Amino acid sequence: MESRFVRYVLYALGEILLVVIGILIALYINERQQWREDRQQEQFYLQALQQDLEQNLLELDRVIEKSGGVLRACDSIFDYSKRIPHRIPGDSLLKYMGKISGYTKHMTQQGTIQDLMGSGNLAVILNDSIRRAVATWEADMKLTRELEEDAKNSRLSYNQYLDSHIPWYERPDVETIVKEQLPQMLFLNRVADRFSNTDYLYNTYLEIQPRWQGLLELVNKEIRENRQE
Repeated sequence: MESRFVRYVLYALGEILLVVIGILIALYINERQQWREDRQQEQFYLQALQQDLEQNLLELDRVIEKSGGVLRACDSIFDYSKRIPHRIPGDSLLKYMGKISGYTKHMTQQGTIQDLMGSGNLAVILNDSIRRAVATWEADMKLTRELEEDAKNSRLSYNQYLDSHIPWYERPDVETIVKEQLPQMLFLNRVADRFSNTDYLYNTYLEIQPRWQGLLELVNKEIRENRQE
């Protein structure tokens, strides 16, 4: 009886052990499958993020050049305002006045980042530096959008002044503009407002640029390393 009982206990323990081993193997297989799926999803996000960043950096180059042109035009108008009228090139003055009446905005590609943040899939990105950079993206864009709106409003105020004082429906009389508008404090204040708002935006673009370039380099490196595994 004791022998049979011992054999029964050993048999029961063996069955339990087999069940436990089976469960552990199933869990391991499931974890490995989930790991492979996560890495595939990570690679998909990294490649999509790579494309977005490349486009965003090209767009950043465009708005930096555009806003820099506005700053240079403002500086030229300030310089002309200090000259005597007959030494002011009228055509250039009109060109600069028109240049600072423009407005630009960074047309950001951020579908991948919004998907990562909104879906909760940011955790599939294993690289901590990439995750942190993605998490701070929204702060950069919020500040940029606020400054772009300020620049837009300053441009609107400037254009309203021009519409109120210059008859654009006729051929602009350069001499009249030089004599009557260029020395006006209100006109120069509008130009100064355009300069200050654009300058703040321009420098923000310049601050963002190396962060985005650094993020792209991290993403490129991670993609290469994942392909080698």
